Amino acid sequence: MARPNNPAAAAAAAAFDAFRRVKLSSQGRPDQFDLAAVLSACARLGALASGTQVHCDAVKRGFSSAAFCAAALVNMYARCARVGDARMVFGGIACPDAVCWTSIISGYHRAGRYQEALSLFSRMLKMGSSPDQVTCVTVISTFASLRRLEDATTLLKRMPVPNSVAWNAVISGYAQQSGSEHEVFGLYKDMRSQGLRPSRSTFASMLSAAVNVTAFVEGRQLHAAAVRHGLDANVFVGSSLINLYAKYGCIGEAMRVFDFSCEKNIVMWNTMLNGLVRNDLQEEAIQMFRYMFRLGLEADEFTFVSVLGACAYTGSHCLGRQVHAVTIKNCMDARLFVANATLDMHSKFGAIDDAKTIFNLIAYKDSVSWNALIVGLAHNEEEEEAIRMLKQMNLDGVTPDEVSLSTVIKACSSIGAIETGKQIHCLAVKYNICSNDAFGSSLIDFYSKHGDMDSSRNVLAQVGASSIVPINALIAGLLQNSREDEAIQLFQQVLRDGLKPSSFTCSSILSGCTGLLSSIVGKQLHCYTLKSGFLNDDTSLGVSLVGIYLKFKMPDDANKLLIEMPDLKNLLEWTTIISGYAQNGYSYQSLLSFWRMRSYDVYSDEATFASILKACSEMTALSDGKEIHGLIIKSGFSSYETATSALIDMYSKCGDIISSFEVFKQLKNKQHVTLWNSMIVGFAKNGYAEEALLLFQKMQESQIKPDEITFLGVLIACAHAGLISQGRHYFDSMSKVYGLMPRINHYACFIDLLGRGGLLHEVQEVINQLPFRPDGVIWATYLTACRMHKDEERGKIAANKLVELEPQNSSTYVLLSNLHAAAGNWSEAKIAREAMREKGVTKFPGCSWITVGNKTSLFLVQDKKHPDSLSIYEKLDDLTGLMKKDADVEDYDMLISAGMFA
Repeated sequence: MARPNNPAAAAAAAAFDAFRRVKLSSQGRPDQFDLAAVLSACARLGALASGTQVHCDAVKRGFSSAAFCAAALVNMYARCARVGDARMVFGGIACPDAVCWTSIISGYHRAGRYQEALSLFSRMLKMGSSPDQVTCVTVISTFASLRRLEDATTLLKRMPVPNSVAWNAVISGYAQQSGSEHEVFGLYKDMRSQGLRPSRSTFASMLSAAVNVTAFVEGRQLHAAAVRHGLDANVFVGSSLINLYAKYGCIGEAMRVFDFSCEKNIVMWNTMLNGLVRNDLQEEAIQMFRYMFRLGLEADEFTFVSVLGACAYTGSHCLGRQVHAVTIKNCMDARLFVANATLDMHSKFGAIDDAKTIFNLIAYKDSVSWNALIVGLAHNEEEEEAIRMLKQMNLDGVTPDEVSLSTVIKACSSIGAIETGKQIHCLAVKYNICSNDAFGSSLIDFYSKHGDMDSSRNVLAQVGASSIVPINALIAGLLQNSREDEAIQLFQQVLRDGLKPSSFTCSSILSGCTGLLSSIVGKQLHCYTLKSGFLNDDTSLGVSLVGIYLKFKMPDDANKLLIEMPDLKNLLEWTTIISGYAQNGYSYQSLLSFWRMRSYDVYSDEATFASILKACSEMTALSDGKEIHGLIIKSGFSSYETATSALIDMYSKCGDIISSFEVFKQLKNKQHVTLWNSMIVGFAKNGYAEEALLLFQKMQESQIKPDEITFLGVLIACAHAGLISQGRHYFDSMSKVYGLMPRINHYACFIDLLGRGGLLHEVQEVINQLPFRPDGVIWATYLTACRMHKDEERGKIAANKLVELEPQNSSTYVLLSNLHAAAGNWSEAKIAREAMREKGVTKFPGCSWITVGNKTSLFLVQDKKHPDSLSIYEKLDDLTGLMKKDADVEDYDMLISAGMFA
């Protein structure tokens, strides 16, 4: 007769065969012992239907109340999850024995009805029945399930001779309860002191506890003990060991345990896959999955969850789609865990339409499903849709958690939905989520970005100061709102309260160092990071410190710190250093650092190229700039917006406007305003006003909306070409046509335009009507125009204002002296020079450099340090003599006047 394929049917058939054999062996009249044996077989096989038939037969034969048969019936019904029927049979037994009590208590325990199981145990004790070891183990497991671990331990100690199963039940309970894992190690020692041998369950629970309490040393000791007892190759112990080593990043050790194990079930494969994904070894995880596939192993839902997670971080959406297809083929795609992982994978690749399709196909969505879609929408700049999905989630009766609310709060912050954000805050109060660190931090960030620091502080008060994460958010918010002093005070309060700052805390404080005392704060933080060990663990913190030292013109300290930083292969560090040098006037050191980075075979990214091109621009190092251009092409960044914009700017500032325009023309995608701005400003500053204005016109035809920088370039072009009416038109159109309010730089350019045209009276009116207080740039521009048109009266006004604002700026005195000299007023020119001398103002010496071959020579005014200075000055005297004889050189006296300041 063919065997049925269904496991339940097969179990029933086996039980029926056993019953038939018993009947035959007892000549059709089985006794209670025969029926009890058959019922035990039904209980083991879970054959409820067959067991019910045997029950009927027992009733017919009058054995249903017999001790052995009744106990077997209770056990059968309890094992088949029919505790109600088991209780009815049990209630008919006058004096149940320990086995019967154990069966009914176990049935309630397996059904998750723990309180009823304990009530039965209490009743058992009151009736004077002595529990055996099996009963005690069952009750200990029930106590553990209810997290009543002290009661479980008490019962264990009351057992006359507790066996290893009882100890394992208590150890497992402590291992599973958060915060009680440390007790496990003491229990294990007590168990071993009684001479009991640990089993695979013992090691699995102990290793799980070692993972949870970060007890890596104890975990390795347990591994050694498992080897000693010959259990290290066991599937359960091996899986726990793999999980331990993967948690601590020892993936090589995890692989050795996996390879050593003789028997590998799907749980062990899944644990190894999950460990590889957690350690950012996604490619290896996918290779292992392919190997499983070739071996013909049947993957389960947890396998696909790990593999889909790996695909999400490999950058290959095609591979993710292939795995999705495999889940469909294996009929796993509809399972909730797999569907959620697939949804998350598509979201991470920006395939929101695919993610929505998967979401709609999930029959019973849990909070993970909703969160995956909400996070995906928010990350793909569909913030309003993310907010709508949260509302729908709430309407569908799924309670939002900290993940969904944090994501939506960030979405509200991104699109400026302040009122909606406040509503989300109210929802979080309703669901008691405000005290969560992650949500509290997002809420603090939300209020901070909208300048509501009082609300940010109130949120921190609700969250509590037990975690550094929300405090970090408030520090960052204070710095964003230019409240550096309050941020530093909060940091000091953290130290006083004994709360340990993180490296992010220190980085935030360093980023906000802008005041006069900031260099001192930076040094103090440097000392603290050394003392706390942050500097050794977090290289980005060292990079921030380097930036601070460069920002405050302390290159020697920056260089010392660079020498102490060991990671010479970290691109982020190199980029930050190169950028720090370039932004703080150390262009030559920036260039040296770039070529040093290249010598270590560290390949640049777009940010690195943008930073070093800025340094080349400042130095007008055209030769280096061209080499870097070649590297950009070779690295595949020539079509990237930031790198291309930096190239255009570099060529423009080096005077090679033709190469600058070639770079601009070769770029196919010119949809970003930055590229147009770089080219327009480049044309304008190099005197190609007509080309700059034509390009501006082309930009408008291409439907590219101009911004403030665009108009800055246009106004510079008009000023250099003397196009007063056009310049006036463009300046007015900023606010009237494009809704852009002119800034101080635009006013300076407009004043320069009018000043070059001799409209000094109108310039005065513009300055008087400025919507803000004129700064030094405005007055210096006005003074330059007065000097150009020899207007001493207005020039004096401008110079006096400039001296008030910048008393130590030498250019003010030089310009004023030149103005008087140009007007032939030598006495006033002399007074200006003497005023400069009396106030102790020194002119910063002029500087120039020239590169011949691979050598760059730097020159200062009256510099005599160059080894060839004697021959250089002889040649300079010859050139000066030729200039004196040349009739085309006008106002030679002005050259002499300016030379007095050298």
